[in-house]
Amino acid sequence: MAFKPSQRGSQEAEPMEINIFPMMNLMVVLVPLLLSTATFVKIGVIELNLPQLGESVTGTATPPTEPQESLDLTVAIKTDGFFITSAFIGQEDALVIPLLGDGSFDYDTLSEKLFEIKRGILNTPKDTKNIILQAQANVEYQIFISTMDASRSYLTEEAIVELFPQVSISVDIL
Repeated sequence: MAFKPSQRGSQEAEPMEINIFPMMNLMVVLVPLLLSTATFVKIGVIELNLPQLGESVTGTATPPTEPQESLDLTVAIKTDGFFITSAFIGQEDALVIPLLGDGSFDYDTLSEKLFEIKRGILNTPKDTKNIILQAQANVEYQIFISTMDASRSYLTEEAIVELFPQVSISVDIL
């Protein structure tokens, strides 16, 4: 007795269409939901002057410039306070600002000392806007930023005075 071949294998499969409506509905709901709940964060930008390379991007050497009489004002942030030096204040004559009694840094005194230095060099050809900040590796980031803020401006009784707005960061001190 011969069996009749099955009809299942001989039927052509109907082409299936992908139903994208559920995916579109999901996107219609999710996109506005994500946009409405997104947190927009204002990013603070601090402008810094980082050390320049010896050569430009094109590979040609930068032309030498005339040496300008430089103040090279430096504030060293150590765990025991601030040390202010410059090209005209030697390491042995550095201004020392110790920590306050509670162990915090004295930013007001730092601003006052920088204001005195600024008044002293105001009518000289020295760079009156540049300052270099150095910090030990174990100094907290917020202390560094607060020092940067204290070195940029000083609040007098009359107004806010610009001190040294062009901040450069130096390598770790030993």
